[in-house]
Amino acid sequence: MNLDYTYITLFGFKLFEPVTILTNSFITIYCLFVYFRTLRFKHQISRHWGIFFLLMALSSLLASATHGIHEQLGDTFLEVSWFLMNSVSLVGIYFFYRATFIYSNLQKENSGQTYNYGIVLWMISLLVITFFLNNFLLVKIHAGIVLFYSLIVHYITFRNKHAGSGYIVAGIIISFMSIVVHSFKFSFGEWFNYKDISHVIVLISMIFLFKGVKTKITPELVVSAN
Repeated sequence: MNLDYTYITLFGFKLFEPVTILTNSFITIYCLFVYFRTLRFKHQISRHWGIFFLLMALSSLLASATHGIHEQLGDTFLEVSWFLMNSVSLVGIYFFYRATFIYSNLQKENSGQTYNYGIVLWMISLLVITFFLNNFLLVKIHAGIVLFYSLIVHYITFRNKHAGSGYIVAGIIISFMSIVVHSFKFSFGEWFNYKDISHVIVLISMIFLFKGVKTKITPELVVSAN
């Protein structure tokens, strides 16, 4: 697998794509901060959001390692870490979906349990297919479907004046911008390329998402769900 990369030398050690590592690290640090903040809320929705942020932190951490030291550890490390990074992201997207689904069905008991089991089986199938084909297109399509579903749900609740939904809608729309930048490889140069710009956009998206989650998890919502 070939990556376009720059590098710096620290104490005789080549560290590849240092700006990409830096922007990934910002996402990791922020998502860890958000994860611990969401632990303060005693609500099943906040727990799902918290796990989503935690897995995004882990995925970004794996991405930093993948970009930074793949040359020294070889193609096997690169392929394994790339698979793990995308697998963690896929599981994170599942919790994104669960948080949205639960919020949209707060007044229904045992809503969508059978459907949820189907989603889990589908996700496991995606991981198996991805492992054997070493192709992450299906993972990206799945993530896009979940984001689009969540966008619709939160846009409807935004129109119904639910607090925080507007921030989540904005966060999802911003996240789509990162896909556009990455797909068209829009760059300011080799030291701040499309990967770095995409990471900055993702970080901004996470800030909006957390703002929406924090606004949504009100005392009234906690009481109504427990």
